[in-house]
Amino acid sequence: MFRRTGGPMLRLLAVLVVAPAVLASSVALAQSRFPLPLPASRGTDEDQKACQRDATTLCKPYLGDDMAVLSCFQSQRQKLSVPCRKVLEKYGQ
Repeated sequence: MFRRTGGPMLRLLAVLVVAPAVLASSVALAQSRFPLPLPASRGTDEDQKACQRDATTLCKPYLGDDMAVLSCFQSQRQKLSVPCRKVLEKYGQ
């Protein structure tokens, strides 16, 4: 029969050594895959000006909810004006 080696101390050591390494790699992966949000939610005054017409024509039902407008912009990307598309690209969206 196979003999079980280790026990509680070995499991504790594995948790103390392996878990932080896994957590650190997960955080690094999340940071590299998900871009930072727009500064102050709406971007600069120039960013807002570049996307104002797109927001009112393509995403009017979502005005007032910045994350919903961003989601709308992403789903309507092909219809966005070039300046607004460049704003999204500037922030990795």
